Amino acid sequence: MVWIPQIPDLVDRLGAAELADALRDPATATVPVALDDPEAGRISGVAVLAAWLAVQDTWRAERKAEIEEVATTLGERRAVGEWVVHMEGAEGGRTGLPVAAVVDLASTLPVRIHHSRLPLPGPHVVRRPVVPPDPSARASDVVGSYLAALGAGDTAAAVAAFAPDGSFRGPAPGAYRYTGAEELAELHDAFFAAGGGVPLTLCTVTEDGVRSAFEYVVDGWGGAGPPQQPGLAVCTRGAGGLIASARVYDDAEAPVE
Repeated sequence: MVWIPQIPDLVDRLGAAELADALRDPATATVPVALDDPEAGRISGVAVLAAWLAVQDTWRAERKAEIEEVATTLGERRAVGEWVVHMEGAEGGRTGLPVAAVVDLASTLPVRIHHSRLPLPGPHVVRRPVVPPDPSARASDVVGSYLAALGAGDTAAAVAAFAPDGSFRGPAPGAYRYTGAEELAELHDAFFAAGGGVPLTLCTVTEDGVRSAFEYVVDGWGGAGPPQQPGLAVCTRGAGGLIASARVYDDAEAPVE
């Protein structure tokens, strides 16, 4: 349950001022507004949204949260924002939670939030898919090649999609970051250790020429068939056209070997 106060600014950048105003102050809403949060689920209606945002304000204050902007991928009618929420951890000390939000003006669910729940108190809950798969959604060039390698369980092909100094940052806080061919190979070998790949079914793809942001459903992991779960990832291309960085926002659990 993490609301990023900068999300209405992202809505403004798409030219949807009425929706942005409703997210800032639901009492003034002149348009329907709905969002989906990994923990709270779907939130809609003026009173429900206002109460939830008030809880979020208190939560950020209690955790002494500071929000770091990472990147924005801006399409025609859809935008994806990325942040890291630096906050007091449940067991003391500071921790950082990567959070992404999709603003999708063509959807009946125009704001969708993605993040792991690992540093948050409470049990892990399997999140149901947020938006349906889109058979026409395609990731282009090297990003598409990487997703094919991921689905096939092919470590060599997956690593080949990255620049020599490319990096992968997972959804968990802390040092869950892998850089360079050796670390990326170790990471993907671990992904595929149970046998088979990690097939993703695409739901939306947002491109800006540099970044490719895609919502997906994890359809399986190593043939273990865990429950379908949604997520979002952003790949940034480097100067050579290969992936310079990949950042993942989901709560999918790997199968136990």
